[in-house]
Amino acid sequence: MDIYVIKTLSGHLQPCYDTDIDSLKKIPLNEPIKISYTKQRNAKFHRKFFALVNLVYMNQEVYNNIDHLRKHLTIAAGFYDITYTLEGVETKEAKSISFSKMDDVQFSEFYSRFIDVIHEYFGFDKQELIEQVDQYF
Repeated sequence: MDIYVIKTLSGHLQPCYDTDIDSLKKIPLNEPIKISYTKQRNAKFHRKFFALVNLVYMNQEVYNNIDHLRKHLTIAAGFYDITYTLEGVETKEAKSISFSKMDDVQFSEFYSRFIDVIHEYFGFDKQELIEQVDQYF
């Protein structure tokens, strides 16, 4: 069960939404529970990433499929899982960047490495790329 909370000035955790209040009511009193902290992903930053992918796609001539470009750059940035074919051949599969698979801190690191890979493989100037994405987005 996922419950979204915020930390108040008094140091207590407070539910964010009505559904979180309902979920907390289901936990018995004096029941020890484990809480894992993940920083909620920024949806605007997620959309900015896809604006970056689109910008690169429109300014390159190697790929004719934007999903292939994104997956190959993701792998080159080091975000992949090793899988094996039925014949036992090792392959790399791009990791998911979904909100449930990557928190904001991880996504920020991924975004930075993704830009480095774009610079390395396509030669685009990093600062210019960042500025164009900010204008485009």
